Order: sequence, then C-alpha cells, then structure tokens
Amino acid sequence: MNELLAENTVSWIFPGAVSLQSLQHYRKTLEKDFSNAEYDYPEIYGMQANTIMKMDWPNENKFQYIQVLDDVYTEFMDKAGRL
Repeated sequence: MNELLAENTVSWIFPGAVSLQSLQHYRKTLEKDFSNAEYDYPEIYGMQANTIMKMDWPNENKFQYIQVLDDVYTEFMDKAGRL
C-alpha cells in the first residue's frame, strides 16, 4: 500500500482505488434501493454483497464498495430501530 501524507494526517491509497465520485454514486443508488425495500434490508444487503464479491475487481476495490454498503445498511437498520 502507498501512504500519502497530507496536512498532518495519513491516508492510504490503494492500488486501483475506486474514485470518490463512483463511491458517492453507488451510495446514492443504495440509499434509493434501501428506501424502496420496505424494511427488507438484510435481503438487499445480501444481494449487493454477493454482486460485489462476484465482480472481477481487485480486493481493495471490493473492500471500498463493501464499506459503503455497510455504512448505508447500518444507517437504515438504525433508523428502523433494528440494530
């Protein structure tokens, strides 16, 4: 992994990292999917995670998408009082 020092903080840059715009677009898409799910969040989570893991991407890229999926899933489960 490569390390980037910026204003007294260290952030990691993964080889082949996904662009921020792509991750933001994915987050918006997930939020729409979860909003339309009528509280069937585990099923949507499972389908999305399965799709990500089957993609022919480097593991670092899969990890970034799974992080976004986890964040959105956690937010919606928390709002529904199911955490």
